[in-house]
Amino acid sequence: MKLFGVKDIKKGESTEDTAFRRQLLEELDIVTEKLSQIRESYDMTDEPELVDALIYEELAMKARYDYLIRTAKERNIRCRLTVSE
Repeated sequence: MKLFGVKDIKKGESTEDTAFRRQLLEELDIVTEKLSQIRESYDMTDEPELVDALIYEELAMKARYDYLIRTAKERNIRCRLTVSE
C-alpha cells in the first residue's frame, strides 16, 4: 500500500533532488507498511519472547520513521498523503 506521493516537482529542482525526494518517500512507504505489519502481528502471538521482539522492532521502525520525517522537514520536502493498493 502506498501512502506517500510526490506533490509537485519544483521548477529548477535538480535530478538529484528529485531522486532523493522519491527515495525518501518510498522509504516512508516501506516503514509505514512495516509498522502496520508489526501491529497486526501483535494479535497473532501470545509468546512473551515474540511480543518482546515485536516491541523492539516497532521501536526501531518508529525511530526510522521519525528520522525520515525530520529529514523531509529539513529538506522542505512536501508530499500528499494518498492511499492506494
